[in-house]
Amino acid sequence: MHLVSLSVTNFRNLSGVEINPSPGVNILHGNNGAGKTNLLEAIFVLCLSRSQRGATDSVMVKQGAEVYRIEGQIQQRGVMREVAVAYQRGGRKRITLDQVPVRARDLYENYCAVALGPEDTEILSGSPAVRRNFLDIYLSQFSSRYLACLVDYHKVLMHKNACLRLDGDPTPFNVLLVDHGAKIITARCEFIQELDRLAKECYAEISNGGSLRLTYQPSIPLEAGQTETDEIGQSFKVALAKHGERERSAQTSLVGPHRDEVLFQIGEYLARTHGSQGEWRTAAIAIKLAIYRLLRDKRQMRPVLLLDEVFAELDEQRSAALTKSFADFGQLFMTTATEPPECLRQQGRKFSVREGTVQEVG
Repeated sequence: MHLVSLSVTNFRNLSGVEINPSPGVNILHGNNGAGKTNLLEAIFVLCLSRSQRGATDSVMVKQGAEVYRIEGQIQQRGVMREVAVAYQRGGRKRITLDQVPVRARDLYENYCAVALGPEDTEILSGSPAVRRNFLDIYLSQFSSRYLACLVDYHKVLMHKNACLRLDGDPTPFNVLLVDHGAKIITARCEFIQELDRLAKECYAEISNGGSLRLTYQPSIPLEAGQTETDEIGQSFKVALAKHGERERSAQTSLVGPHRDEVLFQIGEYLARTHGSQGEWRTAAIAIKLAIYRLLRDKRQMRPVLLLDEVFAELDEQRSAALTKSFADFGQLFMTTATEPPECLRQQGRKFSVREGTVQEVG
């Protein structure tokens, strides 16, 4: 898939932006604060209706404006479709495909995008909530069934927590939580297993032989190798019964996929406590490149790849190794405040970003 045209109105500091990107490499050049990252975010929102940075829609509306609107033409398997995402302050988000209203999950079913930026070191160093959010964004692109289960699970979770706050009986909600939650845990186990394998390869490629390991750690105790949904459901039931009194006392749900964790190990040590900034950055790049390959193989399409200042904290050797890997990608957008490597400048189009405006340059 690739983005053929893009129009952005009143999104962050961008307004009146209209570009026709290359189906290959697109370089967004400009000073810090000019709007380069915002343009990448707009592309991600157009493809998947949400920010890769976790921002709410109200925050993304330009200051002084009431509505943001992002429109574009996306070509996928030879079919061109018009996509639009718009949001009005205090209102609801409107998503259309060929001018017909659709749900966010329809975008997930049709398109995919992978974003890589400085904030991704939080995947290694931040809270478990950051890692769960990262997992949900990309696993939802990998599996539409996962996205449906995730939406249903959080709806039930919200009702159960409301019930607990009112000192009600959460038992009816637990039945539904087990049903949806067991499927979520199964999907996460399988996804992390595949991601671990590919991320190891990517990390070794760009770190000159370093090692990276990913481990999924659900809040529900599981036996080693326990991945069958029915077995996980039984373990979930046991955990809910065990923590029932604590949940009533805390008036909130204490076990389930909303409390899960992903552990990252660099070399022999836990990345969150022992990794350096450079190691976090390299590991984040490796993880996102591995996700790209997973999505490409699973979905039989090349996701749009969004790279935000990807060379900023890499040494020359790692930058060269990363640049070499770009040959495997389809359409990519890359921001930079400095001149990118010569080999990239020759491959595609360059756009100058200045104070919220974007112009193609020779």
